[in-house]
Amino acid sequence: MTYIAAFEWRSAAARRRTFALNVVVPMLLIAPIAVSAAPGAHAAAAYTALFVLFGTFGAAIPMVRDAETGLLGRILLTGVSPRRYLGERALAHAALDTLQLAPALLVILLADGGPRRAAGALALPLALAAAMLAANALGILIAAFARSIAEAALFATVAGLLALHSSGVFRTPAAGSLAGRIEGMLPFSHLHELLLALTGAPASTSGLAQAGTAWGAALAAFALVLGLAPALLARPLPS
Repeated sequence: MTYIAAFEWRSAAARRRTFALNVVVPMLLIAPIAVSAAPGAHAAAAYTALFVLFGTFGAAIPMVRDAETGLLGRILLTGVSPRRYLGERALAHAALDTLQLAPALLVILLADGGPRRAAGALALPLALAAAMLAANALGILIAAFARSIAEAALFATVAGLLALHSSGVFRTPAAGSLAGRIEGMLPFSHLHELLLALTGAPASTSGLAQAGTAWGAALAAFALVLGLAPALLARPLPS
């Protein structure tokens, strides 16, 4: 682990109350749905939306906060390259998000898994990690254009919901349509498909294949952030 990633982990560990809330609150939101008689499609949509918005907000707002406090500027003055900084930050926060959401995912597996639990126990954590990497990439893009924490929250809400809609979480596009092709290229759609399969929907491909495709899409989003890193950090920082 390099010093940028280590710094992000130490910062998260130092905020013990925030870290605990990031574990407990998703569990409290998911548990009532998991143990209820909610239709599988509704439950899977709620789970996916919570996970994606958790990752997007968790990437955008802290980055804007660090810019407002001057921390981001001081780190960049040390000579670290924009690509290295954003790359390590995205990876560290994606790992933290996955760790903090793991108990909530366990609640889903225990409540909804049934005979599909064994397959989901392997594929779902992989797909969740991929979704968190993509959500962090989206959050970094949002933070680059937000001039305040309030703007970051607004942009994260709009962008997150648009990403979820494009991923087929709220609607099913016609087979072979442009929307259907776009859906298949987005990492959140594969997490949603795996959660649907866990709640009883027929699966079109194996869980591990879905997770692998999710990782391919997430790495593409990560590569986009790396490619744009110099331009993203060249924008005036909020103060």
